Amino acid sequence: MGYEDEKKFPLRISEMAEREHDVNLLLLEDKHFVLMNDLSRLLSHQMSNHKEKCFFCLRCLNSFREKEVLDRHKESCEKHDCVTLGMPEKGSILEFKNVKHSMHVPIVYTDFECLTKSIESCKPNSEHSYTEQYQKHEPSGFCFKIVCDGKKLKPVFYTKKSADENIGEIFCEHIKNEIDKVWTSEAKDMIFKEEDKANFETSTNCWICRKDFEGGEVRVRDQCHFTGKYSRAAHQKYNTLFRKPKFVPVFFHNLSGCDVHLFVKNLNSTGKGNIDCIPNTEEK
Repeated sequence: MGYEDEKKFPLRISEMAEREHDVNLLLLEDKHFVLMNDLSRLLSHQMSNHKEKCFFCLRCLNSFREKEVLDRHKESCEKHDCVTLGMPEKGSILEFKNVKHSMHVPIVYTDFECLTKSIESCKPNSEHSYTEQYQKHEPSGFCFKIVCDGKKLKPVFYTKKSADENIGEIFCEHIKNEIDKVWTSEAKDMIFKEEDKANFETSTNCWICRKDFEGGEVRVRDQCHFTGKYSRAAHQKYNTLFRKPKFVPVFFHNLSGCDVHLFVKNLNSTGKGNIDCIPNTEEK
């Protein structure tokens, strides 16, 4: 383990994991090694003000109150390289600079309704562990609503009309058509009222980057790309970069727990493009 600026951090982890006893060493000034007998006493004050004994993972320095929890954590942590916790210097300021990605976009909220249908399966063997399937969820309908510029558009409802209807495919077609109406609509003329004119003439800062207009900087009128409404005064540079994103945020109720299997196979049936998955975290 290394030591710098009164902070300890993982320096090297031995590849010999299966050993009866571990020997933990602390390297000082790149030349002296010190034996560490009690990691909890050495590292606890670096993590929190609690006085209870903690169990530390030497690969990431996360602390745990119970050894059993640490052992479960090691099963996944040992698959990765050791890491060092780096903190910013005191007084540092984290500033968001990609303001071109801060446009407020329409959001879709949706939910499915299902019926439980009984299914028949083979009788399980009681001598072995098993999972007995006795019913499945069949979608009976869905509803979604698009919120654009704070206004809720008319919700879309659909109820299954016959047993052979593919609700997943119908859902994908409906949501794509409604999103296209908002997303791919032609550019609208700016809606610029008298009160907007007064706001523009008295504006002293850019509403996109939140910085003041300096002498000689070009100030322009920015508008909502979806409704045409005047937003506020902006720098010409950021007004040019402020474009519609290439994604649509869609929020589902209980997507990962149930609803995703109802339509995921039909996603690519409505148009061109690739479907990519974002890996889930280890926590539920």
